[in-house]
Order: sequence, then structure tokens, then C-alpha cells
Amino acid sequence: MSFNGLQTLALAAIVIIVGQILVKRIRFLNRYNFPSPVVGGLLFALVFFVAKEYFGAEIKFEKTFQEPLMIAFFASLGFGASWISLKKGGKDVLFFLFLSVVFLVAQIALGIGIAVAMDMPSISGILMSSVALAGGPGTSLAFAPLFESAGVTNAATLGLTTALGGILMGGVLGTPLATYLIGRDNLSVSGRFVKHREVKIISKETEDLPFSEIGIEAQEKMNPDTFIKHVLALILFVGLGTYVSPLFAQIGVTLPIYIGSMIVAAIIRNMDDQSQWFGLKEETLEELGNTSLSVFIAMAIVTLDLSQLKNAALPVIVSLVLQGVLVVLGSLFLVYKFMGKSYDSAIISSGFVGFMMGTTANALANMSSLTRTYGISPRAFLIVPLVGSCFIDFINAAFITTLLNLLK
Repeated sequence: MSFNGLQTLALAAIVIIVGQILVKRIRFLNRYNFPSPVVGGLLFALVFFVAKEYFGAEIKFEKTFQEPLMIAFFASLGFGASWISLKKGGKDVLFFLFLSVVFLVAQIALGIGIAVAMDMPSISGILMSSVALAGGPGTSLAFAPLFESAGVTNAATLGLTTALGGILMGGVLGTPLATYLIGRDNLSVSGRFVKHREVKIISKETEDLPFSEIGIEAQEKMNPDTFIKHVLALILFVGLGTYVSPLFAQIGVTLPIYIGSMIVAAIIRNMDDQSQWFGLKEETLEELGNTSLSVFIAMAIVTLDLSQLKNAALPVIVSLVLQGVLVVLGSLFLVYKFMGKSYDSAIISSGFVGFMMGTTANALANMSSLTRTYGISPRAFLIVPLVGSCFIDFINAAFITTLLNLLK
């Protein structure tokens, strides 16, 4: 059985729909706000795994659209890298970035320690830590040739398997952690105590409006011309980004493939803030990016060959478990505490688990799942994307490059 590119894309849509139904109807999944692309994707991946292992079915997927969807999502995040927004975030952004860098170092140190303890080359510990986890699949694949040239056998498979395991863990661990914190500390949003299934307030301006008026306002903002303009802008970011990444390669800097589109989007965003030439709205691009995010995660998980996880080396499994414990404990006792022990900090903690174990896509999926239930958190959606996508990837790449030169 094989799925071509369009069929795989359609399968991802089915995965999301099934995931939404399961999350809505299964109390445990609903209570802990599991992201529907993760739930549906994992279910289908298990079905395909059983079909392959016990019935000999050969299932192949053509992932034509997976990478473009990933790049489109990160381009939408790059558009959020506004200098004006950074100034609004101020000390909160800088402090959260500091905490993230501290955990990045701790993640690398733990990875190296695990590798040494299990008689593996210390450099492979880097691959199984910040490269695959904080970096995600894109970083794993981008740096795999460098690790293979440094003596790590099957670096691409090792890194990708760890990264996919991290994506699963980031999606599974983040939302229950925040749900626990919200319930334990009876946290409030917008001055109100939150309750499970509380209706989300769209904004302060629309808080007192009837739902019919809110719908009219939303329709006015998303007219066909506006929608097409933003779709074309996102395509432009992705296309121009392909010219940026090779420029870094020429000076010996290897970065994930999506960084170029993020840089282009950030440049255009800051030009637009000053000139209003393009008239692009962050909210509209965010919606397009979130759609790409959901389909990307569904596609990444449903096409995951679980036999790779089953046959993964013991160090990979140990690394995933210990790194998961490290990030959850750090999020629970440090990130949540030092970001204010508030509703916003609980949402931020969920996002932190998402991007330190998987990708910023995980972080946004976790936070979106929570805010749909408990209410908006503008502070979290300002801080986490800026750090998780616009800063930590650059710092991670610098750490990886430096350590590769020191340990190879």
C-alpha cells in the first residue's frame, strides 16, 4: 500500500478530524487537553504498525507536502519577530530566553552523560539531546551529515528517531502539566477563575459583544482579498527563504531549512511595522501558520514508522525518558515559578515542554489546546514563539557547531 503526496495530505486531514472526535469524546484526553493531531496521528501510526508487523503490509508515504508545511508554519512565526513586540515583551522575553538557554545547556550535558555512561561516543549524546529535542527533526536532518563525518553511524536515523520520540513526548507531557497547575493553584485568566470548558474570550474589545457581532467582525477581517494576500505572502516567505539558507552555508554555518523563511518574514514584518507597505496582519498569518502546524504534526506522526522506535537503541529510549523528566521537573519547579506562578506562566510552561522536547509546533499546539479551553493568554503567545522559534534555534545551532569542533 502506498500513498502519494496528495493522498498523504488527505490522510493527515482525516487524522486531525479523528483526533478531534477522540479528544472530544474521551474524557481523559479532553480533561488533559491532548492535541488532536498527536492523538489521531498516533492512533493511525499504531494501526499501520500492526498492519506491517503482523500482516506483512508494506506501507509507503510520499511526504511531498510535509516540509513545505513545516516551513510555512515557521515562516508565520518569523513574521511574529517584531522589534515592537520584543519591546512589549521586555524583560519577560529575555528572562524566559535565559531559562531556555540554561536548560539547553543542561539538556546537552545530560545527553553527553548518558552517552558516556553507555559507552557511546560523547558526540552522539549531543545528537540525542539538543539537536534532536530542542532542535527537532529539521535540525536533526540538517546536522546529520556533520555528525556522520565526525564518526556517528546512522546519524540521520538516530537523530530523527529521537526527534520523533521527542515530538510525541512534547505533545503528551505539556498539556497535562499545565492542566495540573491550573487546577492545583486555581489559576485565573482576565480576573476570573477558570473552569474546565469555559468559553474563550476572543479579545477585550469583543468581550462584551454578542456572539453575532463577534462573528460579523471576524468575517469583515477575513475577506477573500485579505485571505489571498496573506496566503501569497506566506508563499513568498517560503520561496525567498530558500535563497537565504545557502548564504549561511557558504560561510560554514549550517542551520535548519526553515530558518531562511523565518528571516525573510521577520525582515518584512519589521519593514511593515514602520511603513505599512504590505498591510499584513499577524493574526491572519498566525491562523494560516496554525493550520499548517496541525497538518504538519498529523502528517509527521502518521507517517512515523513505529518499528524504528521499537528497534531503537537503548540509549535513545533512556535519553528520551531522562530528558522528559528533566524538562518536566524544570518546567514545574523553575519555569512556572520564575515566570510568575500565574495562568500565563502555566501556559508558558506547557509551551516550554513542547519546544524543549519537540518543536515550537508542539509548543503552539499545547498552548492552543489549553487556551481553547481556559481562555486567551497573549503573554504566553508573545513570549514562547519569540524564544522558541526566533532565538533558541540560533543559539542551539551555535552550541552544536562549537561542540562538534571541540569533540570530533
